Amino acid sequence: MRQKQTSETRPSSDDEDAAREKSLRLLSLRPRSAAELRSRLRDAGFTENAIERVLSGLEDAGIINDEEFARLWIASREAAGGAGRRKLVWELRRKGLPRDLIDRVLDEYLDEDAEQSYALALAQKRFRTDRPRAKEAARLRRLLLGRGFRLETVDSVLQTIMENKEI
Repeated sequence: MRQKQTSETRPSSDDEDAAREKSLRLLSLRPRSAAELRSRLRDAGFTENAIERVLSGLEDAGIINDEEFARLWIASREAAGGAGRRKLVWELRRKGLPRDLIDRVLDEYLDEDAEQSYALALAQKRFRTDRPRAKEAARLRRLLLGRGFRLETVDSVLQTIMENKEI
């Protein structure tokens, strides 16, 4: 582990090179937000100056971009079966993204109609006719709420699916 230096100490070019190399290794595994990289570099013992210079350089080069990261995250969650707005906000906040950026990107991709469609598709895919109506409704409710869909969306989807399915 690297020895911590004080923030007043000017980082050596070796320290910056090592921080840049570690950042690129981490990014080769999966896309990451700037905050995630900052945290990982701090944990590795790099100085704040080295971290900020490396992250600034990676942002300037277009290698890290939090807005693009948010778009990729949302697309990956959609491909994995969908998630509601609440869950996406929570996940992206955990990744260190600011709320205004999250809201802006989510507004582009997930309006109320799209969220309703995702929830309905998920409920239809998971609907089982071998259970009593009340048990199936409760199961679907838990599933949709757990995926971060709004209560109004869940209630609307349950009403639609239970009206259209004969049990």
